[in-house]
Amino acid sequence: MPLDRTEPVELVNMCMVINEDTQEVLVEDKTDVDWKFGHSFPGGHVEPGEPLATAMAREVFEETGLTVSQLESCGTVEWFDTQDHYRKIGFLYRTSQFSGQLKQGDEGRILWYPLADLNRANTAESFMEMLAIFTKQTTVDAVSFEMNGSLTLTPDEGNDK
Repeated sequence: MPLDRTEPVELVNMCMVINEDTQEVLVEDKTDVDWKFGHSFPGGHVEPGEPLATAMAREVFEETGLTVSQLESCGTVEWFDTQDHYRKIGFLYRTSQFSGQLKQGDEGRILWYPLADLNRANTAESFMEMLAIFTKQTTVDAVSFEMNGSLTLTPDEGNDK
């Protein structure tokens, strides 16, 4: 009998939308989260049968009113629930291509914020680890062995360009 290598997986996503002229990023202060409150990027769940990039564009539009294009995959984050034997995988994207009118959604305040001003004190749990994935070419993964726990970056080789 072959070994069963399947497990339940929850798919989520997050997108760094950056205005290259102002070096500001679109942040969201979500109010319906199970982790430390603070700035994060728009994102959410991938629906069953929905392509990853389609889900990302949908989530950004639902939460911000902006239409994004030319999504670039940055890396992944994973959380493991060892007790219930499942994992959550987050797909991270970035883009500077957006259009539309910014609107406030139901999930929290949306605003443009200077990228250089994001720090541990004003961001959500493990956001700074995710920010490294969004901004450094050699940092592409992070993991937590606790559901919604603190992320640890996969060591990079110091080859950041």
